[in-house]
Amino acid sequence: MEFARESAAVVVTGRDRERGDAVVAEITANGGTAVFIAADLGDERATTQLVDVAAEQLNGLTVLVNNAAGGDATDAPIGDLTTDAWEAILRVDLTAPMWCTRAAIPHMRRAGHGAIVNMSSRQAERASRGFSAYIAAKAGLNGLTRAIAVDYAADGIRCNTISPGYVLNDRRDADITPERRERYEGMHLTRLGAAADVAYAAVYLASRESEFVTGINLQLDGGSSSARALTLG
Repeated sequence: MEFARESAAVVVTGRDRERGDAVVAEITANGGTAVFIAADLGDERATTQLVDVAAEQLNGLTVLVNNAAGGDATDAPIGDLTTDAWEAILRVDLTAPMWCTRAAIPHMRRAGHGAIVNMSSRQAERASRGFSAYIAAKAGLNGLTRAIAVDYAADGIRCNTISPGYVLNDRRDADITPERRERYEGMHLTRLGAAADVAYAAVYLASRESEFVTGINLQLDGGSSSARALTLG
């Protein structure tokens, strides 16, 4: 929705058509341009088709935001992690961004420029227990960002990563206790993150205003990567 407010024509994607259509309806109700294209980003063919159809429907493609994630419920320490869970998580969190980027590159080359924003996690550098596959996938995504930035700089294509801190989620955090919220707040120097914080950063990294920025991992975490957590004293 933030991209639409900046006059971008937006493709919304996912497996849940009802939720996707609701986002599109909100964008169009506010005068924006958006379409929903259903796709399972764990499917290589579907992912490639998604990008090509998006470019066809909106007359080109110059921005790609890789934001899908999944499989946390099956994640575990390596000693308890199944191969199926490992492969499923890496497929959505690391391989899908590669598929999307690979499909988007020709469209961006034709346009003469492009911006790719990969959504990573501070878990890649400051790990929590029990998320082996997710942490490995996000660390790999950070490396993939640098590789894309180097390989396609000559084509005017930039690639950057955002690593958010704890971002409040309406569904996940609907019943968060005051004690738990206080603990999460203590992990940051400022406050807990909101979806808008991440959206603003993504729009900036996709815009011409950030033409001199490529290959970075933006720590969007309220200062938690710069200081010892307040909860630790």
